[in-house]
Order: sequence, then structure tokens, then C-alpha cells
Amino acid sequence: MMKMRVPSVNEVMAALCTEYRVHEIPDSSRAWNGPQVIPSPDSNCNKVMTATDASLEVIHRAVNDGADLLIVHHGLTWTLGAIPLPSSNEVEAERVRVALANNLAILALHLPMDAHPILGNNAILADGLGIQREGTWFASKGHPSPLDSSLIQGPSLATEWPQIDTLEDGRLTMEIGLYGRFTTPMNRSEIKSRIQHILGKEQTEPEIIRIFPEDRGMESDETETIAICSGAAGGAVVDAKEPGVDALLSGEGPFQSAILAQEADISLILAGHHATETVGPRATADWLNRIAEANEWSMDTQFISAPIGL
Repeated sequence: MMKMRVPSVNEVMAALCTEYRVHEIPDSSRAWNGPQVIPSPDSNCNKVMTATDASLEVIHRAVNDGADLLIVHHGLTWTLGAIPLPSSNEVEAERVRVALANNLAILALHLPMDAHPILGNNAILADGLGIQREGTWFASKGHPSPLDSSLIQGPSLATEWPQIDTLEDGRLTMEIGLYGRFTTPMNRSEIKSRIQHILGKEQTEPEIIRIFPEDRGMESDETETIAICSGAAGGAVVDAKEPGVDALLSGEGPFQSAILAQEADISLILAGHHATETVGPRATADWLNRIAEANEWSMDTQFISAPIGL
């Protein structure tokens, strides 16, 4: 039997960037997908933690658990659009200082973790609801994050990625959401119960999941079709109506989304921005454990649950 070996941080980051197509997926300039903090890329990677947000709490928990690498959906760049300088007075700078002081590398996967056709937030929500996929929707626009080419080792193992197109202004666009049909139509109460089961009681309480218009009965109006996009796509009610679906599932939306749901005759289901984006990091942890076993790596990956009430 071959002896298990410990991979380097760089090897693990390369596996992730390759599988999630970090070099190709368009995203906001504030996302900065890929490595964000790299204290020592050639050091051993015995333990990896995944989480939704790179909060100070999550970073401390990763350090306390002995992690060498932290993988997050929301990285360190959302406020400033850049990594906070450790020497600065910015609030988020403490996150970088703690990571560097404890040799913790941090890697972010924003839209790559939403759009992945198997491991993505939207794919897992759709599969958990028992949806037969019929297409994609909700176009994101932007550019891939800069990435060292050595971190790309080949094509992603997943093949059913959404198409990437080029806009007239040079930006790239990609539809990251999914829509489809329930194998068996469900009413609002059944959908709400299923969503809570997918997300887990720790992440969401029944009262957090809101369904608009609120004047409709929970046991009536069976839903046959649904559009899904995790996070903050609740404002895209009109876009979701284009494929002709009965409902839209997202995390949060602006005030007018509830009004539009009433006027467009569509059920708007908001289950929490953070909560709907915990399923992708969980899947990343499971995938890395499978990769470690296949490559005979001595490495363990776990998910950090850190609910924020949203």
C-alpha cells in the first residue's frame, strides 16, 4: 500500500482553482477569486476549513482548529475592493493580521462556487428540492480575477458549466442561476420545510424564511416550477418571470421585490443571503475529502458553521 503524504497548500489551492475554473469565471472586481492570503504556499496542508464568510470569528476558529488553509465564499475584499493591509487601521485588517500570524492561507470562491454545476450553491439547492433542471438564468457580468497560471492544472472535472459570452464592452457574462420543474408539485408550506431541511436548523429558523406575497395561503397554490439563485438575487423577480416559473428562491432582495412578486404573480422565497450560501462550502469540504482519498493525501477538511442571522 502506498504511504499517505501531506500535500502542500499550493497543491490544494491548485486543485480548487482548477475545478472551480477561477481563471475563467467572470465576477465583480470586489470578489478577487483565488488566493487572498498566502503566508507559505509550500508548507504542508494537513487541515482545511471551509466557510461562507472570511469573518474574524471564522478565521479564529480555523486557527484554533489547526487549519492550514481556509476556503470561503465571501473573501476579504468586499468592503475595500482589495486585501486590507495588515498595517492599516481598517476594521478588516485584523483578519489579515491573524491569518498571517498563524500561517493560515485564505482562498475565496465567489461566483465560481455559485455557478459550479455540481458543487455550487444553486446546484445543491436545486438538487435538494428535487428539481429537474431546464435551464440557466440570472446573468452575472465582469472579468475573471487575476490568477497565477501555475494554479490551473487542466479542465474542470464538471462538464455542464453555463456558457460564458463576451459583451460589447469587453466584459464577460455568465448565467449562474438555475430554473426547473419539481418532480412533484409542492405548496408553499412544503417548499419552506424542504428549504429548512436543506439549510439546517442551525442556519435558519422557520420565521427567517419569508415568502411573498404574504397574503396567499401556505397550503394552496401548488408550485410546479422555480428559479434559484442564492445570495442577493431576490430583486430579479422580473428576470425570473421570463422563463415562466411559478416561484423564485434566493437569499435576500430589496423592498420593491415583494411588490414586484405581487404584481408579477410569482412566489418570492427569501431564505437568507448567508444561509443559502452555506451549502456550497459544505460541498467543497466533502469534495476535498474525496480528492484527498483519491490522491492518497493525508489531509482532512471540515466546514465551519457560523450563522449570522441572514
